[in-house]
Amino acid sequence: MKSRSLSFVIAVVIAAGIATIAAQEGHPLEGTWYGDYSTGNQKTDLTVVMKWDGKSVSGLINPGPNSKPLTSAVLDIIPGKPAPQGQQSTTGVPPTFKVRFDVDGMTFEGTLRNPVGGNRQLVGTWKRAAQSGAFQIRRL
Repeated sequence: MKSRSLSFVIAVVIAAGIATIAAQEGHPLEGTWYGDYSTGNQKTDLTVVMKWDGKSVSGLINPGPNSKPLTSAVLDIIPGKPAPQGQQSTTGVPPTFKVRFDVDGMTFEGTLRNPVGGNRQLVGTWKRAAQSGAFQIRRL
């Protein structure tokens, strides 16, 4: 009877470990992002695929026959400040995740919202020569 109980406990611990590993999503920029960028009232669809190789982020924009590789991608994390001792954690300041990526003469700079959540968004501005505007993409 003891061996059955021990076997059950071991099985539960292993299953919990596997679930934890599966729940980890890796680098905050890893994945496929969908959204748009705009100039005035005109919006253009935007798809960005980013990969993390353990050292750097690479990827491409608008996958398909006309895709363009990212020439650079940088994630800069500005540390937050924990809540003072004895206060609720909501009084602290969370870290800020700044992102910049370049592709085909365009620069996208923004802030990553919900960096550890399943509904990540990257919101900011883009610029190409004298043109600029807003962009927003989300990872599904």
